[in-house]
Amino acid sequence: MTDDPDSLEGGTEADLFGLPQRDESSARDPLEEVASLYLDKLRQGDTIDLDEFVNGYPKIADDLKDFLSLVGAMEDWKAEKELEVVKTPMPDEFDIQQLGDCKILREIARGGMGVIFEAEQQPIGRRVAVKLLPWKFGTDSKWSKQFHREARIAARLQHPNIVPVYNFGEQDGRFFYVMPLIEGVGFDHLITRLKTGEPAVDIEDLITEVRGAGFGTTTPFQTEITTQTRLFRRNNWSQIVKLATQVAGAMRYAHRQGTLHRDIKPANLLIDRSGKGWIADFGLALGRERAMSQQRGPMAGTLRYMAPEQFEGVVNEQTDLYSFGATLFELCTLQPAFDGKSRTELAAHVQRAKVVAPRSINPEIPNELEAVILKLMERNPEKRYQSSEDLYHDLIQLLRNWSNNSRGAWSRFKDWF
Repeated sequence: MTDDPDSLEGGTEADLFGLPQRDESSARDPLEEVASLYLDKLRQGDTIDLDEFVNGYPKIADDLKDFLSLVGAMEDWKAEKELEVVKTPMPDEFDIQQLGDCKILREIARGGMGVIFEAEQQPIGRRVAVKLLPWKFGTDSKWSKQFHREARIAARLQHPNIVPVYNFGEQDGRFFYVMPLIEGVGFDHLITRLKTGEPAVDIEDLITEVRGAGFGTTTPFQTEITTQTRLFRRNNWSQIVKLATQVAGAMRYAHRQGTLHRDIKPANLLIDRSGKGWIADFGLALGRERAMSQQRGPMAGTLRYMAPEQFEGVVNEQTDLYSFGATLFELCTLQPAFDGKSRTELAAHVQRAKVVAPRSINPEIPNELEAVILKLMERNPEKRYQSSEDLYHDLIQLLRNWSNNSRGAWSRFKDWF
């Protein structure tokens, strides 16, 4: 055996440093190779303990820790610059005629995460909705890589209460999704209309008001319209719980697929012309939010509907459930669970204020439904619903109990005659 300390006799460089086997022609420095692996993990959104990672390469641990600290700092700096792009306000108008194979017809909605266009998918002539994330990133951006990875996940979700993704792409540094054109309206608009005191809301009229006359076309995702189903009645608890059950079932399916929504809120839940509930934007915010979650502080979700632990960077199935509880709270009481005069005050309330009993705002809410909402919004995650599966079964049981009680009451009522 040679006395040369740099000799690899008795083992390859990969063996000595714990690196993957590589071609002999490779001339990459061991530090560079490990840093590349570390950087890939960072850009995939993995949480990495630097000390634990470095300990996996004892031969170069001392130099490696300093080097990876520098790599991580540079990656944070790059992400901060990308974050500045996201903070840039969207233009009032987009001069866009085409996105992929979709001919843009008109803008129909916009929000914090992007703008939605009605479009015609060519050459088949199918009317679709195209959501554009308007910020531009380079092809080597970690946001770009994250978008493509998570878009594939979102595209695999096939459930009758999840707005599916037909296609996705990138054009001039901007990302976009192609989805079916659902003739529906967000729960946020439904809540706003119910606040006016109307006893019942005609969903089709509300769609026309919000989206404009002529919105939507015949698609496979429309359902037959009937006078009975298109009316949403205030304090119709069976109708609300049926909607909640549909959403819970969709979350259950997505969670089973390993996919989190991360931004459940009234604006991302739709009711269509037949009264059917949908989850929209399932996964659309993931790429942006996971990249942002690598920064310090709470990044995932919409402030008013975030679970308290999200302020510490925790995002999981239970945070989705909490957000849904906050949404259900608002649908039943017609006011948000938390409010504030500023974002700082609102954040403080979300993190520390006690959730008031929904029945103290609307005494007509059934006790059983209030119990579900309060369990969804438990501040301590250990006391909250542990899974969307548990929530789904509780809502199904609640509907069954109400149905049985109604039949029993009718049977007793008939005996009076």
